[in-house]
Amino acid sequence: MMWGTIAVIFTAKAREIGVLHRTGEETLERKPFISVVIAARNEQKALERCVQSLMKQTYAPLEVVVVNDRSEDDTGAIAAKLAQAYPNVTALNVRDLPEQWMGKSHALFQGTKMAKGERLLFTDADILFHPECIAKAVAYMDRHELDHLTMIPDFAGPHVVSKWYAAFIFMSASSFGQLWKIKDPKATQSLGVGAFNLLKREAYDKIGTHESFSYVTTDDAELGKRVKQSGYRQDAIYGTRMISVWNWYENLSQLIGSVEKSVFSYPKAVITAVSCLLTMIYPWFGLFIGPASARILCGVSIVSVLWLYYIYSRYSGSGFWYGIVHPFIGLILTIGGFRGAYRASRRGGMTWRGTTYDRKHLKA
Repeated sequence: MMWGTIAVIFTAKAREIGVLHRTGEETLERKPFISVVIAARNEQKALERCVQSLMKQTYAPLEVVVVNDRSEDDTGAIAAKLAQAYPNVTALNVRDLPEQWMGKSHALFQGTKMAKGERLLFTDADILFHPECIAKAVAYMDRHELDHLTMIPDFAGPHVVSKWYAAFIFMSASSFGQLWKIKDPKATQSLGVGAFNLLKREAYDKIGTHESFSYVTTDDAELGKRVKQSGYRQDAIYGTRMISVWNWYENLSQLIGSVEKSVFSYPKAVITAVSCLLTMIYPWFGLFIGPASARILCGVSIVSVLWLYYIYSRYSGSGFWYGIVHPFIGLILTIGGFRGAYRASRRGGMTWRGTTYDRKHLKA
């Protein structure tokens, strides 16, 4: 009945979640200076496209700080070329990673030291921005008197399994995470999405910058949580048509490997596997086996899951039929969890983007 209850609640509340493309651009007396900070590690395929989409923004004043995080490909050269081509683009090379730092968090933190903006936009190198994205985001932020705005992006590109996985992650964040409550200062719900975290520098400094959560794997969500806990106003909305991730993961192996970032111990792997088996995989088999009462409950669960994906698709850019592959995503999470725990035990730490981190001190 869990899925059924959530489906009813989400159906009633989803309309309360903001959608950026429905927001108009407002004429502000004084536009805040925005610094876009991009952490880029081995992003030669995506970086130039991302920065060019930022250069087409209708919003000004704006600067872009590209931080090349120890890349082993041509990312550094591409960043340098972009800095020469555009006067408001700065390239920074990070060659070393200090202890007790995640690579991305360290790169973003170094980027903020060069950033001049009164508002910081943390984003990834594989993001594409609609020309009106930042203008609309600033307008939404000011209209609702926010200190932090985060957005769920579209997921583009030819790799369809990434889209299925993203739909599961953000459908769950929207429904189980009660996305509509994030704008309520009295609610505990919070969110931070790596594709788009726009916040006032004052709030960023107050939460202790990335230094205060330097060894947390889910840095984007941790940022959102700390902003909310510090009493700042926050909202999470859909960035449909305004911002997209291009090929989140290029193949199934990469996607399964991504689970290791959050599940890198056997206890967590077991918890993940049991949860996926009972709530995501079993109902599809239980529909055909067992007593009638159990089969009816499984049927209700399946219909509720399909309905949740449908409601989510009305606000996001996902397919309304993605619920069909729900058990497949559960299988990916289970395999990824055990593979992550196995690899971490063999290597002595969690490996992400070519760097191995000591799991004894690492937090997810």
